[in-house]
Amino acid sequence: DDYLKPYVISTPEITVTERARGDECLILASDGLWDVMTNEEACSIASRCLQGAGGDGDGESSASGEGDPDPACTIAATLLTKMALIRQSSDNVSVVVVDLRRNVL
Repeated sequence: DDYLKPYVISTPEITVTERARGDECLILASDGLWDVMTNEEACSIASRCLQGAGGDGDGESSASGEGDPDPACTIAATLLTKMALIRQSSDNVSVVVVDLRRNVL
């Protein structure tokens, strides 16, 4: 992809943030989402998906076993992706939502 070098920045944007007890989720997404949605909008949508799936903050998940995807996270990621496409994002859209309230052994 040498022909793209003038247009593509290969240096990732990285921040280090300490977690707090109130953290609900982590949204990992490509520019396709962030170009058309604010952090606040994305967090609000993900939070509603997690709460709507019965998430009451107790760390329990409806996933059936270790390593199984959390259905609420899948729904949140899918909804965020669809919203970016509806808003006519002109970049690739990839979204992963991680529930930080889950108990992990």
